[in-house]
Amino acid sequence: MAHPCHTPVAIRSHTPAAPLPLERGGEIAHATVAFQTWGALNAARDNAIWVCHALTASSDVETWWSGVFGPGRLLDPTRHYIVCANVLGGCYGSAGPASIDPASGERRGARFPAITIGDLVEHQRRLADHLRIAAIELVVGASMGGFQALEWARRDGRVRRLALLATSWRQPPQALAQASLQCEFIRRDPKFRGGDYAQDDGPTEGLALARQLGHLTYRSARELDLRFGRARRADGRYQVLSYLDHQGDKLVRRFDANSYLRLTEAMNEYDCAAGGDPESALAALTLPTLVVALDSDQLYYPGEQHRLARALPRGRLVEFETVWGHDGFLVDAARLDPLLCAFRDEPLPEANVTRLPARAGTRRPRIPTVLLGATGRVGGALLELLAQPGCEAPLQLVGVANSRAALWQAEGLAPGLAAERLRAHSAGSVAGLLEQLRAQPRPALLIDCSADAVAAAHALRLLEDGVALVTPNKLGFAAAQSDYARIRAALAHTPAAWSATVGAGLPALATIRRLRAAGDRLLGIEATLSGTLGHLLTRVQEGASLRRALAEAITLGLAEPDPRADLGGEDVRRKLVILLREAGIPIEPQAVAHAPLLRCASELPWDEAVGLHEHDWLALVADAARAGTRLVYRAAWTPQEGAQVGLALLAATHPLAGARGVENRIVLRSERHAELPIMIAGAGAGVRITAAAVLADAVEVATRLLAAEPRAEAFRLSAAL
Repeated sequence: MAHPCHTPVAIRSHTPAAPLPLERGGEIAHATVAFQTWGALNAARDNAIWVCHALTASSDVETWWSGVFGPGRLLDPTRHYIVCANVLGGCYGSAGPASIDPASGERRGARFPAITIGDLVEHQRRLADHLRIAAIELVVGASMGGFQALEWARRDGRVRRLALLATSWRQPPQALAQASLQCEFIRRDPKFRGGDYAQDDGPTEGLALARQLGHLTYRSARELDLRFGRARRADGRYQVLSYLDHQGDKLVRRFDANSYLRLTEAMNEYDCAAGGDPESALAALTLPTLVVALDSDQLYYPGEQHRLARALPRGRLVEFETVWGHDGFLVDAARLDPLLCAFRDEPLPEANVTRLPARAGTRRPRIPTVLLGATGRVGGALLELLAQPGCEAPLQLVGVANSRAALWQAEGLAPGLAAERLRAHSAGSVAGLLEQLRAQPRPALLIDCSADAVAAAHALRLLEDGVALVTPNKLGFAAAQSDYARIRAALAHTPAAWSATVGAGLPALATIRRLRAAGDRLLGIEATLSGTLGHLLTRVQEGASLRRALAEAITLGLAEPDPRADLGGEDVRRKLVILLREAGIPIEPQAVAHAPLLRCASELPWDEAVGLHEHDWLALVADAARAGTRLVYRAAWTPQEGAQVGLALLAATHPLAGARGVENRIVLRSERHAELPIMIAGAGAGVRITAAAVLADAVEVATRLLAAEPRAEAFRLSAAL
């Protein structure tokens, strides 16, 4: 068994003079705590953030949680004094089975006593005293770290707020059973020897099996299916089993079996309510607490976090979507970071802080803004961008809505927490929220990130009423020509931007507008306008099945969970209508000849419905390959042939044939660009790309509104006179 202690170079240690008393009786003399810190304590010694790590992690939070570490992130050493201590009973420098007992000069091994989560926290509290920390701004912990964070709140008045991720108030029965089986694997290894094994000849097989079983609870079934399926290695072993072998081998090289047992047993014994009613026990914890539930967590199911958040008097629940299961708090750390930062930076109502008033004229004006589709993919990504440190968009978010609820807060909503607040909200409607926006003094802005026709109709009426509009929602701009004419008329007095309706962040509409403004006339359009269909056609022409390619598109956020709407091509038809209208060419949607990529049965699950087409597609792809051509889902228009959307077989030299994956290509021929047409190419799909385009549009519109404010104010004054 390899030596388990891989302690970072920057590790420090503190050994209190007094023994550490244990909750189950007895004590540990020379209870060394190994730890790392980043940043510096301020003069008041109250800017600390304490990180509690999970079962087999260490104090090196900068490495294992890099997505939330660094300037501008949750763990920002330029602002905070960050502390992470290796837990008691571990094997990374703190007192534990692998450490040397100064009294005997030998490893403590099996003689190291049973410990509790409370013991772990008392051990760390001694370090906080040693560091002379007066207050802890935030204690954050995930998994076993969440247990510790709860105990910090119960035991130490220095803590101001908590963030609990993928955890619970107790070890749930299923997690307890799985963890107990892991312990049995270790104990039944012949080399365990009752815990008195040699450092270089320990129960490696038992520890590896324990880790493999544990790792199955850390990841989601969906991730393993998408990542490995039933693929085999060259030697016939399933890839998913090879992956588990790798995880077991990794842990054996860095961790101690006795430490695994002591810490797992401490987790299994943990129950903040001590077997009683959790609502009563948790009612005493009155700190502001953010509870993050990972939707695919198979270890601490989301229901655990729902009950935890409801029981805490100032608990707030965030439901976080991730394919990575329990490990989502690690793998998706960068996506979690804006949410955690927003919670960290929310003012504490009870804080006794004196603030100097801002000097007149120093507050930057912002436009009251409502966001529809705030819990959707694009809306959620937009909120993340708005919450990023350094984002200076002149917007004040006052309202958010989805299809189920709406939330209004005139003094402003924190973008990083707006989505989770909306998910926890059950009242309100889009119509009611927009009435509140209509009642706002102008200027005001609506950002519609929904894909809803009713919302698009509301947006048009608001635009006519003087509320500015930014949207990637194509429905209003590709509806009847009469509706589009109303939009153009409203633009005479109220700004709007919709560049993300076609090509996400590509300058497609802007280019057409410039051609038109210069007096040029469009002669033809050919384009690939669907990142979803582009990805699908690329993958099937690389040899993937239709079902596999669509499953990948869903995982990548390029398609809806049921991708049949994407396969119909209606989205491409709408985009072509918008392009033509921006070129000054009136057209009704039904005038576009439209052939879906696939017509799938609606009564079957999507994968079965798509599977019915697999055989025909194999032949189609094979024929295209033999002819040296490419299958492309093309939008096209000429004055002679009109507008059409459908599958095309193009020569390999055709400009559209070179597109791969989510790339959009738009070829524009005009009177001045007939022989050498303009080609716009780039990623035309992707949630963050679309959200970034929406944000750029919103900043542009808000800037125009603010620039017009002095004139508007002068007009109001003159009217009053």
